[in-house]
Amino acid sequence: MHLDSARALKQELKEKFIEPFISSHLGLLHAIDTTSLALSAGVPPKRRQAQRLMSIGIAPAGRRGVVLAVRVQRRALLDSPEVRKIRALARREVDLRYVGRIQKRAAPWYRRRQRPLLIGCSVGHFRITAGTLGCFVHLRGNDAPLILSNNHVLANENRGKIGDVILQPGDYDGGAKDHDVVGHLAAFERLRAGRPNDIDAATASLAPRISIGPSNVRSLGKLTGVAPPLGDVGIRVAKVGRTTGLTRGHVTAFELDDVVISFDNGNLRFDDQIEIEGVGSRPFSDGGDSGSLIVNQAGEGVGLLFAGSDQGGSNGTGLTYANPLSTVLDRLGVDLLF
Repeated sequence: MHLDSARALKQELKEKFIEPFISSHLGLLHAIDTTSLALSAGVPPKRRQAQRLMSIGIAPAGRRGVVLAVRVQRRALLDSPEVRKIRALARREVDLRYVGRIQKRAAPWYRRRQRPLLIGCSVGHFRITAGTLGCFVHLRGNDAPLILSNNHVLANENRGKIGDVILQPGDYDGGAKDHDVVGHLAAFERLRAGRPNDIDAATASLAPRISIGPSNVRSLGKLTGVAPPLGDVGIRVAKVGRTTGLTRGHVTAFELDDVVISFDNGNLRFDDQIEIEGVGSRPFSDGGDSGSLIVNQAGEGVGLLFAGSDQGGSNGTGLTYANPLSTVLDRLGVDLLF
C-alpha cells in the first residue's frame, strides 16, 4: 500500500467506523454510571473516561510500502467483528497487535520523593545531581539517626561545608531547596589525593519532622546487622540504588588495593576494596547508585557502593566497587540502625 493511500484509508476508517465505535462504548459507560447513581444516592457518577479499545495508524511493510497499524488494548477485540471489518476494508494489509494496558512511564519509587525516607532512594547534596541513600546510622553514644552515603553524594567531593542542605530526592530527580530538604551535612571523611583512601563516606543529620524507615531494604527484607570482614569470594549480594533499583551479584574480589577511581577532581587511589559483578545480563550498578548499601543473603550490610566500570566481568557489563561497611562505620564512629 502506498503511503498516501494508507493515510486516506486511515482517515476514512477513523471517521466512519473507529470514532462511532468508541462513542458507542462511551455512551454505554454513561448509561451504566447513571444507573449506578440512581441506586446509590449521594454518590457521584464516574467521570466519563476514554476506553481502552483500539488505535489506528500506519506501519512500515518493507518493499510493499506501508500497511495499516491496528493496536487493540483488549484481547477480545483481536477476533472481533470490528477488527474483521477493518481487515476486509484494508484488503488484509494490516499490522494487527494486542498491546494491552498502556501506562505512563512514571519514575520508579527510588527516584521519587519518599516520606518516610527509605534505604535506596535518591538523595544528595544540593549542588550535585543525585546519589543513593545508603542506610541509617547513629553516633556511638548518641541515638539521633543520621543518613549514611558517600562523600561525593553528601559532601560534593570535599567541597561541601558542615550544615549544607541535603535534598531528597536529589536535584536531578526534581528535589528543590524550598520543599525537599531532609537534612544537613554532618560529617565526612576527606578524599585524599596524596595517599590511598579506604572509604568514600559521609553522614547527614535529619531535618525536623523527617521520618525514616531504617530497618528494611525494599524488595529485600529486614536488615539484620553488619557482616564480618569478607574471607571468601563468590558471596551473593544485592542492593537497591537510585538508578538501577534492585540488582543482584556476587563478590569477585576483596581486600583489593591500588584501585584508581576517576573523580571530578582527578584520579584517587583506594585500598582494601570489595569488587562485585552483576548476575545475568544486567550490571550490578550504574551512575547514581553511589551510596547504595550492599547486603548479603542474611540481610547483613557488606559494603557501601561508591564506584563502577562499564566494562569487565564475565558478563561484560562492568564491575562495581564498594568500601567494606565495617570500615566505614569505624572510621566515622557510627553504628548501623536496623
